[in-house]
Amino acid sequence: MSVLMLKGNRIYTPQRIVKGAILIEEKKIKEIITENDRVDNFTGDVIDVRNNSIIPGLIDIHIHGTGGWGVTGGTTEDIRGLTRYLASKGVTSFQPTIGGNTLDVVKDSVNNLRTVIEEGHEGAKILGIHMEGPFLNPEKKGAFKVEYLLKPSLELMEEFLKIGNGHVIHVSMAPELEGAEEVIKYLVYKNILVSGAHTNANIAQTKKGIDWGIRLSNHTGNAQRSIHHREPGALGGYLLDERVDCELICDLYHIHPDMAKLIIKIKSVDRICLISDSIEATGIKPGEYNFLGRMALVDEDGWSKLPDGTIAGSTKDMIYGFRNLVKELNFSMEDAIKMACVNPARLSNVLDSKGTIEVNKDADLVVIDDEFNVMYTFVEGKLEYSKDFNYDYCNPKIIPVRTMKEARGDYIGQC
Repeated sequence: MSVLMLKGNRIYTPQRIVKGAILIEEKKIKEIITENDRVDNFTGDVIDVRNNSIIPGLIDIHIHGTGGWGVTGGTTEDIRGLTRYLASKGVTSFQPTIGGNTLDVVKDSVNNLRTVIEEGHEGAKILGIHMEGPFLNPEKKGAFKVEYLLKPSLELMEEFLKIGNGHVIHVSMAPELEGAEEVIKYLVYKNILVSGAHTNANIAQTKKGIDWGIRLSNHTGNAQRSIHHREPGALGGYLLDERVDCELICDLYHIHPDMAKLIIKIKSVDRICLISDSIEATGIKPGEYNFLGRMALVDEDGWSKLPDGTIAGSTKDMIYGFRNLVKELNFSMEDAIKMACVNPARLSNVLDSKGTIEVNKDADLVVIDDEFNVMYTFVEGKLEYSKDFNYDYCNPKIIPVRTMKEARGDYIGQC
């Protein structure tokens, strides 16, 4: 049985930063060694990352796509392309997120994800399926089409779960909609995480949803009723209740940097879950694209908008948000790891095996340099990405419909 040594001067364990080595055997962390003589006398395979940082693999529980690969409407080939791309960006496990579309597309997407999970795949590990909708409030539709949003239906939810064959683990919905109480309580009974999402709920309705079992605020601050001094709204309700964790997009575009600091200060680093909410436009070249019949413009800085100026999901990866937490918002690496690794693992019910660098846990490890470039990614002990791999992980089939110059005049705020 082969053992690999990952050697480095900055290994981020839960207790402290360690200088030494991690022994990887099969899928697990066999040992963390700090004695110099044992490290120096090891005779097996060694990867020495020197002063680069070794952190737990990033866990993204809200992601619609990236690198030209999409979840909603994606084929099994697309999903497998997505898992490989994510590993190249330091994500070792994730919850692929299905967004709004026709019921047939949503059901096919659940089925395709189930197939990939059950057949196995390379790259980042799929923890389970996240369904963002279709039970969302049209008043807070965000980038979703209104015709795809439905009132909560227990019968339809049961059908989704049946297709998913036990792999749907997270559902985001608006608690103020008629029929929401029954669906939320049913999902909680099934031990499925429920997020309050795309919601125009007032504070009283938000509190009811939490009492029914909502335990997560979906992309906090976005597509939810905000705070007014006479009506705290959904945002106020989720920030105040200690039973609720808060997702946070930290691209510093969806949320102002000071607002991000405020949210984290109120909830604490122990109750914030960093997400990307990225779409398949992430990481592709500028231009106008057709994503499942929806036109979107990706500008020179990578931001994506609909023709009416609405932000069309995030176009930055988890490692970008992780870097922002440290470099722009001045949180420690240890606190950033809590928000990007530990808390997502807890919310996904995998903290016993993922989220931290500890003996007997899965060897989900990422090596980053001081500029937060990903150097190596290990998923359950397997080297899934190296800076030395000569491979393009983007979807080669994704090409722009029009160039930025041709399309930008048709987009509000892009002239």
